Amino acid sequence: MGILDDVVQGIGKEVSRVQARGQEMMQSFNLQNQIRELEKKKTSKLLEIGRIVTDKYVKGEDISEDVLKDRANEVAGYESEMQILQAEMDSLKVDTEVPTSKKSEKGAGFHASPGYECPNCHAPAAKDKAFCPSCGESMKKAAAAASADDDVVDVEPNGN
Repeated sequence: MGILDDVVQGIGKEVSRVQARGQEMMQSFNLQNQIRELEKKKTSKLLEIGRIVTDKYVKGEDISEDVLKDRANEVAGYESEMQILQAEMDSLKVDTEVPTSKKSEKGAGFHASPGYECPNCHAPAAKDKAFCPSCGESMKKAAAAASADDDVVDVEPNGN
């Protein structure tokens, strides 16, 4: 029953990992939406500033500099909020440059034993693992085959 328990436990861990990743993606999506909304508000405020400047200089309307400063401060506030949200979103992102095999090794707690490699594919391997992380070959089976090959000794006949 131990193998079945290990499989169930492994599936449970994987489901938890997938759920956590799903939550990260949903949070990232929500942050992106918040950033888009702030971008729309910022654009709207910039258009308003443009209209105010046009009314002041083209139409000759009396508009104080304080009104422009207030609108400019609102734009700066939107930009500041967007930077904070972007930094939060960046902290959620996973490094996509790392190969998938390395990510799975890291997630599985894989650590190669120094100087030990798979007898089948010669990839770095751990002595305490049952299977090679690269080729999937049984480490005991591959090790037995390798040691059987090592047992063969070529002996030259003695001339005496």
